[in-house]
Amino acid sequence: MIAIQKGTVSYPLRNMTFLPQRDKQAALIGGAIPVRIDAPERDEDAALLRRCKDGDADAYGVLVARHERRVQAIIGRIIYGSGDTRGGASVDLEDLVQDVFLQAWRALPRFRGDSRFSTWLYRIATNRALKEWKRMRVQAARIHETPLEDHVDIEASAALSYASTDSPQHAFEIRMRDTSMKQAIDRLPQKQRTVVLLHYYEDCSCEDIATMLDCSVGTVWSRLHYGVKRLRQSLSWMDANENSAL
Repeated sequence: MIAIQKGTVSYPLRNMTFLPQRDKQAALIGGAIPVRIDAPERDEDAALLRRCKDGDADAYGVLVARHERRVQAIIGRIIYGSGDTRGGASVDLEDLVQDVFLQAWRALPRFRGDSRFSTWLYRIATNRALKEWKRMRVQAARIHETPLEDHVDIEASAALSYASTDSPQHAFEIRMRDTSMKQAIDRLPQKQRTVVLLHYYEDCSCEDIATMLDCSVGTVWSRLHYGVKRLRQSLSWMDANENSAL
């Protein structure tokens, strides 16, 4: 149950892991952009929102429990990209999630209901994650004293050429593919990277992404189109290696 005291939101969070979804690779490299049909908004959210606006903290606790996993997934996805979020950058996802729900609680009086509550909440989460991701990139660039765009696994393609079909090397090949995909996505311009991650890895519809990013649906589709195009160019060696192995 959520407790709101002196402007602080506290609640238990379940441990989350964000694993690579290899079924996304084929869709990205192939250039297909799936369309997701969202389920209708649940009536329970609207009823809880009315109670929240009357100051009912318990009702907000129910909303937190209902949406916390999705909020944490979106934040983790934007910060860590397509890879496993258990390693790498140092960030406390639970703190970020709590910040999002605290910000949403404070902003509830200004929520007019022009969009679904979930979409409005995920917009707050997306903005918070992007802010943290930018901070981490600047920090990492200063530490390594080299542009992040130069951190490319240039040996990945060659490694795939020598990979055999036995289990250890096949596992190595898969790791190389995952690493290369993550690096290619992270090298995308920020706006393209965000829509690719939200659409392909978090299954957000273009309509929801447009609301979350405060842009038009056409803009989302354009960013997806050019983002996928860049990925196909960056990862074209994957298809080349597969064809040479046939």
